[in-house]
Amino acid sequence: MAEATSKRLAKNTLFMYVRMGLLMLISLYTSRVVLRELGVDDYGTYNLVGSVVAMFTSLKILFSSSTQRFLNYEMGQGNHDRLQLVFNISIIVHIVVCVVFVILVELVGLWFLGSKINVEPDRLFAANVVFHLSVLTAVVSVMTVPYDAVVIAHEKMDFYAYVSIFEGIMRLAIVFLLTFLPFDKLITYGVLQMLVTVFVRVINTTYCKRNFAESHTKRLWDKAYFKKMMAFASWNFLGITAYTLFHNGLNMILNVFGGTVVNAARGIAYQINNVLLQFINNVTVVVNPYCVKIWAAGERDKAFKMVFFSSKILFFIQLCVLIPIFYLTPGILQIWLGQVPDYSVVFIRLILIYSLVRSLHPSLDLLFKSCGNIKSYQITEGLLQFLPLIISYIVLKMGGDYYWAFLIVIFCELLNMSVVMALVHRIAGLNLLQYTGKVLAPCALLFVLSLLAFYFISESFDVWYIKAIVTGGVLLIELGLWFFVAIGKWERSQLINLIKRR
Repeated sequence: MAEATSKRLAKNTLFMYVRMGLLMLISLYTSRVVLRELGVDDYGTYNLVGSVVAMFTSLKILFSSSTQRFLNYEMGQGNHDRLQLVFNISIIVHIVVCVVFVILVELVGLWFLGSKINVEPDRLFAANVVFHLSVLTAVVSVMTVPYDAVVIAHEKMDFYAYVSIFEGIMRLAIVFLLTFLPFDKLITYGVLQMLVTVFVRVINTTYCKRNFAESHTKRLWDKAYFKKMMAFASWNFLGITAYTLFHNGLNMILNVFGGTVVNAARGIAYQINNVLLQFINNVTVVVNPYCVKIWAAGERDKAFKMVFFSSKILFFIQLCVLIPIFYLTPGILQIWLGQVPDYSVVFIRLILIYSLVRSLHPSLDLLFKSCGNIKSYQITEGLLQFLPLIISYIVLKMGGDYYWAFLIVIFCELLNMSVVMALVHRIAGLNLLQYTGKVLAPCALLFVLSLLAFYFISESFDVWYIKAIVTGGVLLIELGLWFFVAIGKWERSQLINLIKRR
């Protein structure tokens, strides 16, 4: 049984990393072409208008985590007859979510576009059109969430990867079309993005209905179960909304003080950050269903082991990607984009540091969701996410430079991490001494050694290819330290078994 589980996790992880590699290449290339075709101002405008909608697309995640969590929990307890009930309740709620979403985003978004947005007057019409197209795209995306949850709950990562790759290729095709079509490029880009989302929705729905019996909607209802799922989803919604408001609200604050040029730089920085998030998501999407199932089955010690292991994997992956990019940012941007918006280098470096700190968060988040007690966690998380917005606005209002906003974000995330650790100890029973000794201490050691090594590289070598060669050597040394020092005997045996099977 353990061997079959390890083999399944290995296969799913392989699919997710193939998916990530292809999507990363597509994303990096399309960013360059879209920036060139739209120009800095229109690229910043699209990034900003997308943020207005993204502030409310957290509503689509209102029930996605709840749907997946309850599907996996019922699977873990062997209650397969309740899967269709969970799916049917989620469909009903997502219809309500779409109605609420449209009302909120149209009212608040139009007010922002009409009175607060800092865009050239002759591009205001295009910004409004793209805004409405983004709303329609978000509605389609919201209604796709229950089907995505079913796919992930059944751990069908091969299909999930294939569809994601297909979607990436379609969005790459959009870029090529953008070069030749004679219409307004900003509006055309919004229309084509919406059409791709609709097509992916049709594929997901068709696959689920053909392969999973629970994805066929029927008139099933259980008031008590609905309240249980709704309570979980509502508290989850609080934390997710705060996280989304924080990131996209920061984008709007930067627009108020710096205009679309600063938004373009922030958009480039978040493109890099999104690549790093893909590394995290590839591990968490595979580990999440497994951990919820074993928690539901009462195997708590095994769940803690998996959380420790995934925390170290996420941190090490982020570190290996972060440090080279940090020191080679100017050269990478010049090769990647050609036209580099102001502030891009400093924004990228700061967002990389934030992403490294944040990499420890998803594994702890998984423990709260596994045990189903997320009220205190999400209230605390929600309040702390608003803190950097308030401080950043005050600092920029007083004349602080734009990069101060990201320094504040890093400090607040360190504070947030400390509070979350205390909560997960109280609610899920995580041993903080074990977590500190087995996760935080080796991660901190690797981080310090990496800083020293790459500082030496940046100061000692001027030629980029020599830097790259030495960097590769340092990364190999870090891999050795991680394998023999950072991870334990059980974790090493799991990795070796997975490598042998693949």
